[in-house]
This record gives sequence, C-alpha cells and structure tokens, in this order.
Amino acid sequence: MPRLYHILPRGDHPGSHNALKVAVLLRELDLEFELVDLDPATQLRPADAPLRRLNPNGLTPILDDDGFILWESAAILQYLCESRGPTPLLPIETRQRARVLQWLAWEGSTLIPALMALYMARIGGGEDTSAATRVDFLLGLLEQQMAGRDWVGESYSIADIALGAGVPALLPLGVDFVPFPELRHWLARLRARPAWQDDIFLGDLRAGGLA
Repeated sequence: MPRLYHILPRGDHPGSHNALKVAVLLRELDLEFELVDLDPATQLRPADAPLRRLNPNGLTPILDDDGFILWESAAILQYLCESRGPTPLLPIETRQRARVLQWLAWEGSTLIPALMALYMARIGGGEDTSAATRVDFLLGLLEQQMAGRDWVGESYSIADIALGAGVPALLPLGVDFVPFPELRHWLARLRARPAWQDDIFLGDLRAGGLA
C-alpha cells in the first residue's frame, strides 16, 4: 500500500497543496493508501530530522511505494499514472500527453513562484503591486486556455489536479476571481468530483467565497 507523507492544515499553516495533488490522484485512481500527517516544525525543518533521509529538501509530498521513495509532486503524479496505468489522467497519445505535461510544468515553474511572491509581499507588508499584476496576468492565461472547454487539456488530467490544488491557494491572499468566470466554473467542476471532497480544497474555496 502506498504511503503518502503530507502536511494537513494546522493553526496558521494551510497544509501542503503539493501533497494534496498526490492525495487527489490516489483517490482518482481508487488506490488505498496510508496518509502520514507531519508537523513541519519538528519533523521536516530540523536539519537532522529523520524524514530528511527520505527527502533531503525537508518538504512534502513524499511517496513511499513499497520501499520506492519519490519526492517532487509532478514526478509523483507521472509515476503513479504510469505505474498504475494506462489512465486517461495521463494520455498516451503524444500531443495530448505533451499538452498535459506542459501545463503540469507551468504550474510548478511559473504559477506557484508567482503565488509565493505575492504571499511573501503581503505577509511582509510591502509593496505587492508587481506580484499582484503578475498573478492576474497568469490567471488570465489560464482563463484563456479554459475558454470553451471543461478541462485544461482534452480531458480531465493530472494537469487539472496540479492546477486545482494550486489555484485555490490564491483565494486566502485576496485575489479577486470575479474577472475569471471560466476558472470559477472549472473550480466548481473539480469540487463536484468525489476525489476533491477534501477540507483543504473546500476550505480555500470557502475563504474566497466560491463555495
């Protein structure tokens, strides 16, 4: 049985949205798994924390699949699809697969750094105009991609799972989703799927007035 090391919400910590991606995929694949909730302050951040032997970065998610240890959420999503597939969550057809992997990479390399820049600006009490403008621009790109379609790619995929875990993290930061109706409809479609019935996801949507 796979074991997923996660950080669930606690106090001021919103939980790990990266680990949420993996939890959702495991449910979408109808796989039983063990979820291990970690305290980041005591179990991950100390340089000598035992779990650093599993992930030297001191971050989640960490997947233990019968002794095979893997970290980095995008790699875990692809691994689970390929080891338990084939599955439409990661298409076999070359161009459809490439499109899914493009948006999966975009989430990690472009959207999340912009989200973090906005988060740091706002908790630091500094000027956040540049960071907010960047986030709005990126949401506009995703809005354009979603126009006339239900999902980011040709069908529901790990790109939707990755972006669906990351985008709601903008809601507690006060990002206005009114200008993005396609994204609001997409979030509602995600929320309707059984695998997304998760307090982390729904909590962010409620914080933003979308649930």
